[in-house]
Amino acid sequence: MQLTKQSKMNSANSSSDATVVFIWSIPRTCSTALLKCLTFVDNVDAWMEPYQSAHFNDTWYNPEFRKRDPVAERMREDLAKNEGSESMKALRREIAEKLRTSPNLIAQKDMSYQWIKKQLELPIQGKSFVIVKDPSSAIVDHFHDLPDVPNCRHVLLIRHPRELYVSFKAMIWKRLGLDNLSWESWDVVDNVPFMPVKDLYQIQNRLWKHLEKSSEDKPILLDTFDLCSKPEIILPNLFEKLGIPYKESYLEWEAGDAVLESKLKGSADMILLETKTNVMERAIRSSQFEPPKQPWGTAARSDLEITPELEEIIDAAMPYYEEMFARRLL
Repeated sequence: MQLTKQSKMNSANSSSDATVVFIWSIPRTCSTALLKCLTFVDNVDAWMEPYQSAHFNDTWYNPEFRKRDPVAERMREDLAKNEGSESMKALRREIAEKLRTSPNLIAQKDMSYQWIKKQLELPIQGKSFVIVKDPSSAIVDHFHDLPDVPNCRHVLLIRHPRELYVSFKAMIWKRLGLDNLSWESWDVVDNVPFMPVKDLYQIQNRLWKHLEKSSEDKPILLDTFDLCSKPEIILPNLFEKLGIPYKESYLEWEAGDAVLESKLKGSADMILLETKTNVMERAIRSSQFEPPKQPWGTAARSDLEITPELEEIIDAAMPYYEEMFARRLL
């Protein structure tokens, strides 16, 4: 949360001069690629979805969340079955060892909203920026858990709903192991209980308007079609708005996943498990922003039909998207 001048004075002794930069995303908006890019900026600390990890503890990992809901119960059963496999047990032993040796990794069970707020308020020496990437749905009901820090900026990522929702359904379809079902018959709205699928744009719009009112420095809206189409223009403009010194070398970065443990802070599950799924794996392997394969405003996958439930949520999302798109960074 951006502080008022009086709050800044009150916080001056409890925080460093580092600027906290939040990257607020909705799914499939290249947020992981942007975070990876930013980890190569000089004098930066970076967090991978800490508030989302807390949200998972309140929902996906919480046996009381949507108890007796058949979809949620099935997902918990699948999670328990996966955790009981020999391959996962071996991976858990590896993660436990890395938790003992890596200062950047935190046990998933310890991720709570209050703890994250306190961590982001701690003084940090030798860093100019702290980058925090998180989905807006994880914070929109927890504004009180944003850190009270003297220097804070917010970037909100958007993407045309027709591009985003087809990509999102395809990702979830595979991530949950449902690709044995036909694309047309499987309804993404009714089968992702831990995420407000149909309200993603409404939530992003709500967060934007909250930050417009509460922040001294206005939030920045960034359409990732623009970023991926012309990164040589958009990235330096973004850095200028954030006060980050820009180098042309930031347009490319090291490929592969070595960045995970050396540069990212957060839940060990988020950093060592989720980044290896189809949700983030491509972005983690990336070395630059890849140009869009389809024209703006068209489905991200030309081989997949826009099903009736997608058409409905795309139509509902468009007014929120269009309002933000008109105010985006150019």
